[in-house]
Amino acid sequence: MPIHDVGYRRWKGEITATWSRWTAITSIGIRTALSSRWIRRILLAAWFPVIYFGIILFIFEGLMVTTPSGQVSGNLEILKESLQKEGALIPGDGMIPGQDPNQALQEGVDQVTDLVQNAEEQVAFKYKKEALANNPLIGFLPNGEALSEALQTGNPSDFRHTVWCYLLSSFLQYSQGFMTLMIVGLIVPPLISRDVRSRALLLYYSRPITRIEYVLGKLAIPGFVLMMITLAPALVLYLVGVMLSPDLSVLRDTWDLPFRIILGTVVCVIPTCLIGLLLSSLTQESRFAGFAWFTIWGLGAVVWLGIYTSNSTPNRGPYESDWSLISIYSTIGRVQSWIFGLELDLQRVLPSILLLVVVSFLSAIWLYRRVSAPIRI
Repeated sequence: MPIHDVGYRRWKGEITATWSRWTAITSIGIRTALSSRWIRRILLAAWFPVIYFGIILFIFEGLMVTTPSGQVSGNLEILKESLQKEGALIPGDGMIPGQDPNQALQEGVDQVTDLVQNAEEQVAFKYKKEALANNPLIGFLPNGEALSEALQTGNPSDFRHTVWCYLLSSFLQYSQGFMTLMIVGLIVPPLISRDVRSRALLLYYSRPITRIEYVLGKLAIPGFVLMMITLAPALVLYLVGVMLSPDLSVLRDTWDLPFRIILGTVVCVIPTCLIGLLLSSLTQESRFAGFAWFTIWGLGAVVWLGIYTSNSTPNRGPYESDWSLISIYSTIGRVQSWIFGLELDLQRVLPSILLLVVVSFLSAIWLYRRVSAPIRI
């Protein structure tokens, strides 16, 4: 029978860069995850809240250019208080000795005109706040009363910026937060546990791939999927809001929000993925890792919500509770609120930031030791 040449053969395929070796693990893992029908359904459902929040932004931007008719004439008290507060020079009244009457008259007219314009802006601004607070869609948002409290002061630019920050923060924390819990619980548990059970780690390390590249390749799988349900729809929501705005002044008032969205997504993705992969590496059965994931996140959120509800005090939001550190979910939400400018006191948020940093660092170190066990001498 013929003997084939089994010597050196020239590689005819595509040669990739050394630094991109981990992407082979990521690409296969993403294709495997997206082959699940449930994963595809969750990814599709994660985009539906964009429609809801987009409608709210459309209504709000319509209010920003709407001046209520008849409001100034019905609020003469505001004009009267403004005149008394500023001490306006009324034509024919309080002239300075030796002052030109025409100049005094013109100054008085200019001051009164400015005060009337300011009164009109105050009335219109007050109307816009009340119209937004009384909108029925706001009532369906979690913690909607916090928005009304945050909008008691400020100018129109700050008003718009605060509303956009609140809506985008609510989008990431509530609707997308629940989707994050489901996606990680379905995708991450089998990623490393199956390799541990089948001893596939030895096959990985027999190739030109390091342990860090293995962890990076596995970490990028849930990271990519999570960005598809957090970063991508949030940026699309921002762009939709900009396109639905009547003028380009919205870019001047909200130019920093894309950077806040990216930072808020990073705060969510890194800790969740590292914790999920660590749980996956601790067992050979993926169902145990999935159970531990839902237990840690679900039980922590339930305990925190119960304690907050029983000890809630007026004028305090849910993330201002002293027990919020019990739940990883609430801890991430509190940091995201600070990123979007809804929580201004850094000292109150600093424990949450430190907790996420410590948990992420310890999870990464422990995960690296777990995947190094098969080759450790």
